[in-house]
Amino acid sequence: MTRICLIRHGQTDWNKEHLIQGRVDTLLNAEGRLQAANAGKKIKKLNIKWDYIYSSPLKRAYETAVIAINEAKIDKEIIVLDDLVEREFGELEGKKVGLDNYKLMASGEAKGLEKQADLEIRATNAVLKIASFHPNSNVLVFTHSQVIKGVLAHQIKDFDFTCALDNSSLNFIEVDNDIITIKEINK
Repeated sequence: MTRICLIRHGQTDWNKEHLIQGRVDTLLNAEGRLQAANAGKKIKKLNIKWDYIYSSPLKRAYETAVIAINEAKIDKEIIVLDDLVEREFGELEGKKVGLDNYKLMASGEAKGLEKQADLEIRATNAVLKIASFHPNSNVLVFTHSQVIKGVLAHQIKDFDFTCALDNSSLNFIEVDNDIITIKEINK
């Protein structure tokens, strides 16, 4: 069994302004760097030996990984996996987060939008790939809200994509024989 902790990146200015942020490569703001350090403190308190560290290629996730693992005193290489990149939002990129835009996301009607079903498959396959590379390991994965929600939605019937995942939240899953079990969300 592989234990995976999916960690959402820390806050960016776009998050602070409640803007839809997909593949735009923004950096953490001061609050986001503090959140990343706090995630590292939480990770350290878990007292788990982490075997591998993965990150999305986007700067906000990678920066969160660097800060968190330094705070947790984990001396491991960060492996970048492109499949962990945030959802492509197309024409919704930079628009305000809100119910109308969530409806467009759910319907898949926005131009250039990665469809929810495709996101779920990509995110789930990324987790399964990591587990297949590292059986019986503990893995930290620094990624994005929609990627984490994609994994959750693929496992939970009628999952609500409008639910909030806090910046730098820890989300725990286990993978055993390609079966994903959700353990804790938004810690």
